[in-house]
Amino acid sequence: MLNVKSILLALSGAVIVLTGCSTVGLGDVPKTREGYNQALNQSDNEQFLMNIVRLHYDKSPFFVGVDSITTRTTLKYTTTDNDTKVGNATSGRNFPALGAFWDVRPTIEFTTSPTITYSPLQGTSYISGLLTPIDITKFYYLAQSNLSLSAVFKLTVEQVGEQMNLSEISDATQFAYDNHGFNDFADTFDQLRRDGKAGIYIGNYQNNQVLVIASYDDATAAKLSQRLNLKKPYRQIILSRFASTNTSGNVVKFRTRSFFSVLNFLSKGVMAPAETEKEFGVASRNNLNQQQQVNLARMTDGLFKMQSSESAPTNSHNRIEYEGRWYYIPNSDINSKATLMLVKLMYALQAGEVTDSTWSVLNIPVADE
Repeated sequence: MLNVKSILLALSGAVIVLTGCSTVGLGDVPKTREGYNQALNQSDNEQFLMNIVRLHYDKSPFFVGVDSITTRTTLKYTTTDNDTKVGNATSGRNFPALGAFWDVRPTIEFTTSPTITYSPLQGTSYISGLLTPIDITKFYYLAQSNLSLSAVFKLTVEQVGEQMNLSEISDATQFAYDNHGFNDFADTFDQLRRDGKAGIYIGNYQNNQVLVIASYDDATAAKLSQRLNLKKPYRQIILSRFASTNTSGNVVKFRTRSFFSVLNFLSKGVMAPAETEKEFGVASRNNLNQQQQVNLARMTDGLFKMQSSESAPTNSHNRIEYEGRWYYIPNSDINSKATLMLVKLMYALQAGEVTDSTWSVLNIPVADE
């Protein structure tokens, strides 16, 4: 004879499944995708911060990629002797109800077991992605991200015409000139673009892909041309990687950084005490003269800064511990957090293939001197 309790449990389980009874706690099942998303995003941020700190101390960066995430969900269904009662029901005082009744109060528990597969990023394609200068197409993608265009220029560009960025000087003791002119151009162009007075486009010039800065009025053209030290105003300024001279008419040399150089540039924004830097054998800011310190501070000013402390900071979610010291971006530092997001986009572009070309392409005529 079949056990009555077993039959009742099976029937109650079937009723629960068929009726979709809301009393089994299905609404309490955790949204694991959201949890994984947040955890992996945080892990990604920490990896980038760690590599920036390593470069600050002249150590090699190292990246680990997530290959796959698989989860197994287990349903556990339990009950106890007290949960199940079988007998004749009664209705009111001494008035028996018809038939038998049962009272089943099961416990349903969902558990998930995640398996995340990591692997180190290495090999020729990975190294070339780190060391290859960012090309015109990828720069254009970054420029369309609706993040700061000024930040895109300051992060990814070494030279625009005669305006040089500072990051190509790797030894901090060699900072003898500043990049005020470069930053002034980047900030001015960013503001004019946000005001709807200028734009940046992909173009073709002498069978090469170029970027074109287009001014929509004469005053804007004069302002941008002046920032680039051009001889006269131009409505279209051509940024070319293949220019043989810094400037020739409205054609200016455009030289970008590799992703490795971008990280190295950001490493100049790591703030650490002189004694800590001395332990790692790197040049301290305190050893620079006044002008060199000003130039170094200007490199990442308003763009990226990583603070450090001996104890774990309480005002930041973006933090890592390295060699017994904590490095972090305060929650209030919006610019640094936006730059970190931009760096992650840049890394994704360098690691993947960009084949889409749905934007408009301009054919640029040769301009007179």
